[in-house]
Amino acid sequence: MNTVSKAAVAVLSGVLLLGSSMHFTAGVGSNKATQQQPVKKAAKSSQAIPEEDKQFIENELKRVKELSEKSGDMFILYHKYKVLNSGLDLSFWGGTHSYKTYEDYLKKASTLKGSIMQQPSNLPKGYTFSEALIEGPTEGKFVAEARAEGKKSGKPLYTKKIDWKEAASIRLKYTKGKNTIALSKFTLDKDSTKKKGYYEDELPKHIYPKYVYWQDDTFGYSISTTFDMPKKQKIEILKKAIKKK
Repeated sequence: MNTVSKAAVAVLSGVLLLGSSMHFTAGVGSNKATQQQPVKKAAKSSQAIPEEDKQFIENELKRVKELSEKSGDMFILYHKYKVLNSGLDLSFWGGTHSYKTYEDYLKKASTLKGSIMQQPSNLPKGYTFSEALIEGPTEGKFVAEARAEGKKSGKPLYTKKIDWKEAASIRLKYTKGKNTIALSKFTLDKDSTKKKGYYEDELPKHIYPKYVYWQDDTFGYSISTTFDMPKKQKIEILKKAIKKK
């Protein structure tokens, strides 16, 4: 499993603690030059922005946040003034939905295209559903379109609704006491190493959770446990959890 894919799984674990509506910037990890810009220079640049533009941005951010929380829709935002967005020109609102019951999760998941994660019939005895996460895409043709439209509009902040049909990531979590079994689907990075069959992580034996992975052409799938479980058993559970449409 390459570094990008492992990071994707780790992000899914942490994001479950957030609400159903979230804001995040695009490309933060790859924009080291921007992150190293002196603070004084950034402050000086922001001071040159017209007050009416700052007010427009503040009002628009508030509007999109409230709309996304109310509707559950996902939006991509183009920032004319990158200095106000950590040096980046794009960010997103919404697109992350968490569920506390399997029934509520399945209502949304059943409307999606492509594969989904389902409750496996061979879970060990005593494990019950804890929570689920569905996350929309932040990569695709719509990103370039929104950037071009945003530049053309000339607006201090340009927003566009994203109509996505297939989840970029899904995670189901089952618990029994302090032990956890997590099942995930996540988008593979374009440069991900393609591996055949089911394979385990390369983490030291004493590090938990422990993962088993499987890939198709576009997505990766995993099962992780916070306790010892034979690889063969993990594979059989993961097979039952992946539902292809």
